[in-house]
Parts: sequence; structure tokens; C-alpha cells
Amino acid sequence: MISYLISVFNLVVLLAFVPGCATNEVVLLEAHNRGVTSVNFSADSRYLISGSQDGTARIFDAHNSWEMVCELTGHESWIYDVAFIPGNKEVVTAGLDGDLKLWSLDTCSEIMTYTGHTARVRAVSVHPSGTAIVSSSWDSSFIVWDKETAEINISTKGHDDRICDLALSPDGQVIATASRDNKVSLWDKESGNHITDLYGHTGDLKAVRFSNDGKYIASTGFDTTVIIWHAGPGTVKNILKGHQEILFTVAFTPDSDYLASAGDDGRIIIWNTLTGTRHTILFPEVPVRKLAFSPDGRLLAAACADGIVRIYNTTDFI
Repeated sequence: MISYLISVFNLVVLLAFVPGCATNEVVLLEAHNRGVTSVNFSADSRYLISGSQDGTARIFDAHNSWEMVCELTGHESWIYDVAFIPGNKEVVTAGLDGDLKLWSLDTCSEIMTYTGHTARVRAVSVHPSGTAIVSSSWDSSFIVWDKETAEINISTKGHDDRICDLALSPDGQVIATASRDNKVSLWDKESGNHITDLYGHTGDLKAVRFSNDGKYIASTGFDTTVIIWHAGPGTVKNILKGHQEILFTVAFTPDSDYLASAGDDGRIIIWNTLTGTRHTILFPEVPVRKLAFSPDGRLLAAACADGIVRIYNTTDFI
């Protein structure tokens, strides 16, 4: 790989060329002083939020050279997941301390804490209406919270082992959970009732996501494979093989045409969702913990174990 570095303030722009792979201009956002565990974009694609092992969440402005506009402190330890509330005025964070916290972006301060899990909270998702928050934990449960009151609407112990990730369907009706019991489970969001289980992985699961068109579910984990499922019948569409180590994250493009996967092998593979074929490979060359595409489809952010968020321009490879 041939690389050129241009450094400006807390940004480094990496121009990378790998023969036979994508040529990319990569923004290296020096976001945290410990590993970055999570990353997400606001609905208008303007703001990026990252969570870290340093116990903070930080928000950066994509329209202003990635200037940090908020630092959120209050969790006792690692922040595992982050999400924007519709309207882009609030965010929610999930922590190793077992709590979720709601924050105001106007004041960069905590609004309230959601307490109910008995172990670290590994994932959080926000209902499209903005009225409910869904979280999952190593206590093997998922909780549906009233966003305004922090009251628990549903609490379900859904797996035989720790739940490591969850996702909401685009219409907000179905919850998908991924567990160390090697399966993806689907649940009705309104009742908490079990719908079905998806079997196919041979190791602990670390990530699950719905495609934005609602047609597909992607899951991955310790077995180094990615499975794309038909969301309706819960049948396997494609099994994707190409990584060499544990995978931690998957993310669909906003148009659902492509899927990105990443983990400990320091590579991001972009797959064609329809055919299941490999489209291209990106090389952050460090372990990646979370991926997120901006809603406008222009950017891909990678939360990396070295404290850096790598931001790719998708027009370079899609």
C-alpha cells in the first residue's frame, strides 16, 4: 500500500492506494485517547457521534472540518453504543456501567438516566418515532423504554447467553437481537413476544442489522462469516466469507445495495447485497469495532481500536 499523509489540527487525511483495491482519501479523526467502540450519524448527516473506552461520547461537525461540538461525560466506564434521537437535538448512550443516558445537544449535558439492566448495556436503538428506546445487555435481556419518562414498557429475557447487539426494523415493528448463544432472535416490539430464531452461525454473535428497505438482516460474529437473511421468512440469502478473524460489525448502505463488514483483521469488506460477492476492500489496518454509513450515503465511518474514527468517502469505492 502506498500512503500520503496530510495533517491538520486533530485530523489526518490519508491518501491510500492499494493495487487491485479501492483508492481512498481517508479522514483520520483523532476522536479519543482510548479505543473507539461505537459511531453513528445524525439523520441529516451533519453530525457524527463516537463512544469510547475512555468513558466519553464526542460529537463532531462534518460541515465544519469535523470540529468537536460536544463532549459528554457521566458514564462510570466504557460507552458501548451511541444513537441520535430523531430531530438531531438529543442522543442516547449505552454503557458498561449498566445505564443508558439521554443527552441534550443544545447544552451538551445529561437529561436523564435509564436504569433497569443488571449488567453492561451493549447496544441501543431508537424507534423511528423517537418515542421509544430499545437496549440490550449482557444480562440476556432487552428493554423497551419510554423515551420521555425512562419507564420500562417491556423487559424480556430473550436468550440463554449474553446479548451483544440489537437492531430495530426500519418500520420499528421488529427487534432483532444477536447473542453469544449463536443465534439471532426476532421479537415483536409492541408486545415483546418472540417471533422466530435464525440459526446458521457456529460461534458467538457480535452484530446484527436490518437493511434500510427492510428486506434483509445481516449478522456476524466469532465464526468470521456474515450471513444475509431474508427478513420475512428468516431464510438464508447469502453466506459471506472473506475475513480471517472475529467480526464485530456490519452496516448496510442507505440504499441497501451494499453491506460493509469489519472486525479484528483490520479490513473492511464491502459486499454486494444482492449477489453476495465482494465489491472492494478498505484497509484501516487496525481492529474495527463499529461501522456506520451517513444517511446521505456519502460517508462511511469506522470506529477503531486505536482511538481514531476513520471516515471514508463512499464515492471512492461505490
